[in-house]
Amino acid sequence: MKIGIIGGGKVGCCLAEYLQNHLVGITASTSTKNQELADRFHTSYTATLEVIEQAEVIFLTLPDRKIMTLANEIASATKVAGKIFLHCSGSLGLEPLQALHEQGAHCGSMHPLQSFAGGATKLQGVYMAVDGDAIAQAKAKEIVTLLGGNSFFVPGEERAAYHAAACFCSNYAVTVETLAQKLMSRWTGSEEAAWQALLPLFKGTVANLESTKKTNKVLTGPVARGDINTIEKHLLSLQNEYLSIYCSLCLATVQIALSNETIDLQTAHQLQNLLQLRQVKNSEE
Repeated sequence: MKIGIIGGGKVGCCLAEYLQNHLVGITASTSTKNQELADRFHTSYTATLEVIEQAEVIFLTLPDRKIMTLANEIASATKVAGKIFLHCSGSLGLEPLQALHEQGAHCGSMHPLQSFAGGATKLQGVYMAVDGDAIAQAKAKEIVTLLGGNSFFVPGEERAAYHAAACFCSNYAVTVETLAQKLMSRWTGSEEAAWQALLPLFKGTVANLESTKKTNKVLTGPVARGDINTIEKHLLSLQNEYLSIYCSLCLATVQIALSNETIDLQTAHQLQNLLQLRQVKNSEE
């Protein structure tokens, strides 16, 4: 299998590392960068059209907003019939690749459910969402297996919701921990010290999550106990910048505690009323 990668960012370079034995070339936005990538991954081809001509499968690992423009440019610049193009966006369907499809290419997507924040990124064991026509999807699944991952199908019309789920798990977890760090720094003296104080708690939660197949079952804390007095004290102590997200998270947590049967319906209603009233008051201040 001959693979080309258009896009020399974190995702493209990670794939290149894993697929180096199949790689004909990886290109970025400048000729200088292209040569650097060729030297790094020991490939011969440094121009985008050359890579496309030599490859059987071409990954488009660019920011979402650039994928359609590049696909249109490729479709008008070279023959693509029979080739397989896969984008790596989590939120996009196949519409950005329409111009390639119209020229006879097989189009699909392969999105690793993984965070690419920098440094070495592991793909073994990672789940990857695939989509595409029969040929593109089959090839995407083959590559996922080659990477040591697990493939599952997410249709284009559900990609946005799928990506939102990923954001809840990764991006917004960072948001919550950043808020916790900022608040805790009032007592530790610095945000760095605050994170060191919080890290064992965070790691303990992650360990609990890793040991279960149902995340809701590891819920602990005042909502899970139905401790209304403690929640009320939280609401009185928090500054406005924390209240909105605290109330939203608490309300979602009430539903989890109720489904876990650690609180009864009456307690759930009491908590909901308390939180909703505080949300209204906060919006009026």
